[in-house]
Amino acid sequence: MEAKQIQIVEQYIDLHKAEMISRLQEFVELPSCSREPEVMPAATAWVVDFLKKEGYAVKTREVGHGNAPVVIADLQGQDEGAPVIFAGHYDTALSRAISAQNPVRIEDGKMYGTGTLDMKGGIVIALFAIRAALQAGLKRPVRLILAGDEEINHLGSRAPEVFKEEAKGGLFAFNMETGLLSNKICVFRKGGTRCRITVTGVEAHAGNDFTKGRSAIVEMAYKIIDIHNLTDLVAGTTMNIGTINGGTIFNAVPAKCEIIVDMRFEKNEELEKAKKNLEAVCQKTYIEGTTTEMEYIDVMHVLETTEGGLRLWDFLRDTAAEMNLAEVGQIRLGGSSDAAYITMAGVPCLCSCGTMGEWNHTVREYIRIDSLPERAELYAGALLNADAFTAAE
Repeated sequence: MEAKQIQIVEQYIDLHKAEMISRLQEFVELPSCSREPEVMPAATAWVVDFLKKEGYAVKTREVGHGNAPVVIADLQGQDEGAPVIFAGHYDTALSRAISAQNPVRIEDGKMYGTGTLDMKGGIVIALFAIRAALQAGLKRPVRLILAGDEEINHLGSRAPEVFKEEAKGGLFAFNMETGLLSNKICVFRKGGTRCRITVTGVEAHAGNDFTKGRSAIVEMAYKIIDIHNLTDLVAGTTMNIGTINGGTIFNAVPAKCEIIVDMRFEKNEELEKAKKNLEAVCQKTYIEGTTTEMEYIDVMHVLETTEGGLRLWDFLRDTAAEMNLAEVGQIRLGGSSDAAYITMAGVPCLCSCGTMGEWNHTVREYIRIDSLPERAELYAGALLNADAFTAAE
């Protein structure tokens, strides 16, 4: 990368800081909670229209189950080499009613609002990074892959397969997810799956017919201990019983009890092992006359640490140094993301590349506004420096 290109990037981003902020405000004010499917068609249309106005060739791919589609946008007129990918999602986690408790506003160098951090801010960074790189002579293709149902873990959706198909052949990728105040970039994320377990017993009066009852809660209590004991911290597999519901009134033997188990794992091959262990617990009966059913709700796979991913982190660190930007750190995280599927497609991918802030999924969500231009400059530099990554292979 030439010194002149760095200067052009810096000047472009500096001149467009106000526009970055206003664009993000507009984007955050757009209702896009995927738990409220009625708002998602308008959200998808807004994103598609916005990208078309930015000059991208845009298509959508349906994922089924009534979920919002994946939006794929390709920069037109670029033809030198494999594409660089910017990925993420345009849906948000909190409902309109909850989001209203944290309205979009700017205070003390921070922007508040649902989606500022997770992860509309990351999409805005990517778009302005690409703009700046084009000003500095970028010729390499660029692709955006944006899901509309990430916050519901792609429930019933083909989105993970779409990510793998659309990412294939990319040079490298940045998943523009929630960034960290530490300026650390994620090279690993655990996978996770949720399982609903339901025990059915026999309801009876707790005084007159106690012996005729079969307590679903007691049966579940035995199972909860067994499930908890499946946690293997050495292997990195954890079992968390996050919710429990059962019974109707205090003086009746309960006929129903339901839990939801959150399972996390550090290697994709551990998933099948953990599922078999969980299924063995559910097949065992402690209270005669009770039955157990289980249902996997969703799954997000592991972003595994690969040689290519670590090389990409080295490349990004070196790019930051070359541009005299803040040093980029490295971190492993426990939460899941779509970066996993890009890596599974054979494309080196880093995550937590978006705006830096705190408290996503809460009414305190905010970003540091200065992270918008800082990271836009960084990824513009990475685009312009992509040949150096290729040369290091």
